[in-house]
Amino acid sequence: MKNILFDSFQLILKILDSLFPKSDNAIIFPVDSYKDYKDNKRFLFDSLSKFQKIDCVILFLSKQDVTSPRHVNFYTLKGLIYWLRSRYIVIDHGTSDIPFSGSLDYNRRKIINVWHGIPLKNLGYRVKDKNEFSMKSEFEKYHSMICSSTLDFLAMQSCFGKSKKDMWLTGLPRNDLLLFNDSQISNDLKNGLNWIDVQLNQRKMVLYMPTWRDDKFYNPKFNESEIVKLKLLLKSENAVLAVKIHPNAPPIDFGSLPIVNLSECPCPEVGLFLRKADVLITDYSSVWVDFLLLDRPIVSYCPDISNYKKTRGLLYDYDLVFPGKINVTFESFLKELMISLSTSVSSKQIRIKHLFHAFLDGKNSERVSQKILSIL
Repeated sequence: MKNILFDSFQLILKILDSLFPKSDNAIIFPVDSYKDYKDNKRFLFDSLSKFQKIDCVILFLSKQDVTSPRHVNFYTLKGLIYWLRSRYIVIDHGTSDIPFSGSLDYNRRKIINVWHGIPLKNLGYRVKDKNEFSMKSEFEKYHSMICSSTLDFLAMQSCFGKSKKDMWLTGLPRNDLLLFNDSQISNDLKNGLNWIDVQLNQRKMVLYMPTWRDDKFYNPKFNESEIVKLKLLLKSENAVLAVKIHPNAPPIDFGSLPIVNLSECPCPEVGLFLRKADVLITDYSSVWVDFLLLDRPIVSYCPDISNYKKTRGLLYDYDLVFPGKINVTFESFLKELMISLSTSVSSKQIRIKHLFHAFLDGKNSERVSQKILSIL
C-alpha cells in the first residue's frame, strides 16, 4: 500500500513539474536537517543570500523548526512550490540529495554540484566494477561542478567526464572559513569554536580524521602498548587527541587514551576543527588538502595503504602528492608526530598547497556566486 501511495505521489509530482513555470532566479539547497546545513552548501548559500535578485532557500527534507524565511520544510505548500518553481538546484553528492528526484524534468533545471571535497580516492568513472551507463545518466544531469585548481580540474574531469566549460575553477566555498578573520565568522560557528576551546583547556590540538573504507570490517585502532606511547607523547607536549570519525566509518576504541570527541561539538562544521588544530593526522581523507591552506603540520598513518590501493584506489601517486612521509608502521607514525609538534612545515608542503589551491584569498564562495549569477 505504501509503495502504491509513493508511486502515485511521485507521478503527480512529475506531472506538476512538467507544467509548473520555472523561475530563473529561484535556487534551492536541499538538506536533510540543520545538522546537514554545512560544508560547501552552507558557505555558498550564505554568499548567495546577500544578492537581492536571487531567491534562494534551504529546503529541509525532514521537519525542522525553521528560524528564517529562507529556511523551508519540503513537506509544506511553500516547500513544494519552491521545489516546483526553482530553475537551479545546488547539491553536494548526487541527485539523490533532491527529494523525489525521479520526478524532476532535468531539461528545465540546472543542477550545480559543489561536491564535498577535493578528491584523492577513485570516484565515478575511476571506480572499479562501475556501472558506466548509470553513471553517465547521473553525471549528464550536472550543469556545472566546481574545482580548486588545474590539478583538481583534471582529477574531477577524469572522475565525472565533464567538459572544461562545465567545470568552474573557483575554489571550495567551505575553505573560506579557514582563511576568514574572526569578524567574518557567524555566531553559531563562534559557539562551536568556543566549545572546542573549553575541551582543549589550553592544550595543543592534535586532530585525527581517518576516512572510511569500503571494507566495513576495517578499524584503524591502536593496541594497548601503542596507546601508552601515544598518551606519553601527548602529555609531554601538553597536547590532546581530538577525534572526528567519518560518518560512514565504525567507531574506534581508544581505550585509556583521553580524547576530545568532536562528534559532540554543537556545530559540526569540519572547518572549525581544522581551524583549531595544531597538527592533523589522517590517511586517505582529502581533509588534509583543505588543511594545507593553514600551513600547519600534516602526519599520515596508513597501515593498510597496499590494500587500499588495490581495493578503492587513489587518483594520485600518494608518495608524490602527500606533503610528508607515508607512515605504515606505528613507530614511524609516532616519530613523525613527535617531530611535527615542534617544527614548521616543509617546502614540499608549500609547493603542494599551490598545486591543489589556485586561490588563497578566502573568496571562493564569492567566485561560485558570480558564476551562478552569470548563468541566471
